[in-house]
Amino acid sequence: PRLDLSFTARIGTLLVGSIWQSPIRVGDAPALFLGPVTVEPPFRSRGIGQILIRRALDEARAKGHRLVILVGDEPYYGRMGFRPIPKGRATMPGPVDPARLLVCELAEGAFDGVSGAIRPDYRPAG
Repeated sequence: PRLDLSFTARIGTLLVGSIWQSPIRVGDAPALFLGPVTVEPPFRSRGIGQILIRRALDEARAKGHRLVILVGDEPYYGRMGFRPIPKGRATMPGPVDPARLLVCELAEGAFDGVSGAIRPDYRPAG
């Protein structure tokens, strides 16, 4: 994961949540993969996950990133700007339910014309 795009949530010194973002490519297009998002069970349903996601997306946008991909439930992540990727337009390695493959455009039209295999991008940041 990119440490500058990954965050934790704490209450005092207690770690209650975290989020990671890692560089990927969708075909030839650079993007970020968001996940995992974790919130400790006693602290769920308090908005901590949404706060972490919004912070991660805001920071990615501020650093010039244009696309974020994740595997998750559209009713939850749709509130934060994610929408389903049309079936067959992008593929993940391994078994992934295509209906759970979501994209968030951090810049209008950033997903236009993007398609292909999703894979890690190990190039140095910068």
